[in-house]
Amino acid sequence: MNLDRRQRNLVLALLCVASFAVVFNNLIITPILPEISDDLNVRVAVAGLLVTVYAVVGGIAAVFSGPFIDRIGRKPVVVAGMTTLVVATAISAVSPHFVVLAASRALAGLGVACLTPAVFSAVGDYFAYEERGRAMSWVISANTSASILGVPAGALISGLLSWRLTFAFIGVLCLVFTWLLFRKLPKDPPRAADAPREGLRPIVEVLRERQTSMALFSNYLSTAYWFVFVTYMGAYFHDEFGLAKWALGGLTMVMGLGVLVGGNVGGRLSDRVGKQPVIVWTSGLCAVAIFLETTVAPNLGTAAGLLFLFAAFGGARFACAQAVMTQMAPNRRGTVMALSASGQQFGIVTGSALGSATLAISDYVALGPVAATLAIASLVTYAVFVDERSLIADQLADATAAREPQEVSA
Repeated sequence: MNLDRRQRNLVLALLCVASFAVVFNNLIITPILPEISDDLNVRVAVAGLLVTVYAVVGGIAAVFSGPFIDRIGRKPVVVAGMTTLVVATAISAVSPHFVVLAASRALAGLGVACLTPAVFSAVGDYFAYEERGRAMSWVISANTSASILGVPAGALISGLLSWRLTFAFIGVLCLVFTWLLFRKLPKDPPRAADAPREGLRPIVEVLRERQTSMALFSNYLSTAYWFVFVTYMGAYFHDEFGLAKWALGGLTMVMGLGVLVGGNVGGRLSDRVGKQPVIVWTSGLCAVAIFLETTVAPNLGTAAGLLFLFAAFGGARFACAQAVMTQMAPNRRGTVMALSASGQQFGIVTGSALGSATLAISDYVALGPVAATLAIASLVTYAVFVDERSLIADQLADATAAREPQEVSA
């Protein structure tokens, strides 16, 4: 859409607000899980299913949300996703039983399944490819702000008052964000009007494109290698370095700062030198950092430094990879981004399960090599099967085709 810089900056700020809400909902369960376990009288292992049901429902629903995002536009889906989060968090705050709370987290996963791909699709709509890395870096910054500021605040409310008030706090924020998005986000025209009547055809068409499907697979692997370690990060630092339980929240801040720095530097650098080179190099550097993290880190300071580097390289890769995904099949952008969001959710499930299996047969030292192996697989997949130059050529061809009718009529 043709908006001036001020209008596009406003749009970007609104999309960042939506992204903040998504990550806040993603991460808030972790620090308040013990309180939920005690209050609802369920074991911690059972309470952990709240994360699983959220990710699985979100992953499945995201697959099918894409065609509708392409048909009715981004704004209605973003607003609907935020509204769903408002309802879900309100139910969570008053849940009398664990089953009700689990159902509310499933509903939150459904809202995120709509919201996440619509947000990233909108970034692709409003920002040209050569500046999309910078735009994505701002969205990543909003993600990181949720982990640095939002989650600790929610955990503090839970610790001092109640986990229910934490959900109430999130619900009020989401309500305000929903109003802002409804009032200020520009309307966008419908796309691919026949998409819902095509059933699974849009999804099949996207996956048939080898370059797109392999990029999606590489991104799935990148999420998996991240969660192989991050899921058990707190236990690793506590057991291996004696980090006090009360200080484990600081690890989230270390990672958040790493993602913030890496996402901003990587996104801006990719607009200058190309996104694929940054993705390939940062994937390799992630492999090195996480391998060293669990195999040779001699003390807490070194381990924290390696964690920061791992997060920084991961943040840079994510910002660049999302920018590239928005350029694949632009007429099916919502479907592509929905599949990408689904891959991320199932990457969480795969990574945490693989990390659990690794610990069952070995110990913490094996987490780094397993995660590094997945990182190298992600790197090779992207380097071999994704050609950024062809995407740029397609963009130029589309721009030329769009100008030709105007030139003929003139």
